[in-house]
Amino acid sequence: MRTRPWDLDAAGWPEGETELRAYGNGHYLGRFMLTPGSGPAASLQARLVAVTLADQTGSALDTAGSVGQG
Repeated sequence: MRTRPWDLDAAGWPEGETELRAYGNGHYLGRFMLTPGSGPAASLQARLVAVTLADQTGSALDTAGSVGQG
């Protein structure tokens, strides 16, 4: 797992998939796997939208409570 910063604009997408984790209230709830396509990297604005959606997903899952237990 990569833990150092990656300059996407200068180096492009890293090889393979990139994991974008979703957390809710400090708990890991799932992940989105980003697979690079051909062509230039997504704009900074598009990448920020992806991170925001993952954050909102984690919050929604956290407030939804347990699923499948009942």
